Amino acid sequence: MTKPKSSLKTNLAYGLMVVVPLAVVVLLLAKLVEMLQLVAVSMKLESVFGAGLAVVSAFVVLLLVCLLLGAMVRTRLGSWSFEKIERMILQRVPGYELIGNILKGFATDKDAYPAVMVQLHGPGTAVFGLVMEEHGNGALTVFLPSAPALTVGNLCVVDRDRVTFLDASTADVANCISQWGTGAAKVIGERRP
Repeated sequence: MTKPKSSLKTNLAYGLMVVVPLAVVVLLLAKLVEMLQLVAVSMKLESVFGAGLAVVSAFVVLLLVCLLLGAMVRTRLGSWSFEKIERMILQRVPGYELIGNILKGFATDKDAYPAVMVQLHGPGTAVFGLVMEEHGNGALTVFLPSAPALTVGNLCVVDRDRVTFLDASTADVANCISQWGTGAAKVIGERRP
């Protein structure tokens, strides 16, 4: 009887890891829309056009805030501050480091976690994965993300001979997984020995 409880608890935890970040973004957008609608009312823009303008403006403001924060983090003081916050708070959030490194890969064209295909059950069946760590004994620690949420999956230690490194970027593989396998032909076609 403990297995269903364990499964229920695990499913709830994974669901929260997906829902909480989405909820934060939705709440931020809702608050921005609310604030911009107040501005629209004061400017006598209470029509459908005014509501649409508030929604579009909220997206633009959110994008500008992201651009501003991104530029600020690239300065010496901003980088130092962000590293402190990241070490003290953000790295304690499950999946933060994985998603953060994948996003850094998008921004810098460097892959923190090389993309691979892993043959878990012999030839003919393979799964996409990201190499988290290489061991001195020839084994690799590989994270196998579940579709479509990259923060959920399995962690395996496998022999290097079961792994095929892909020339595709981590971003390409992450996009393929998050799109339920769409674009896999392009990713698989880009193999390296």
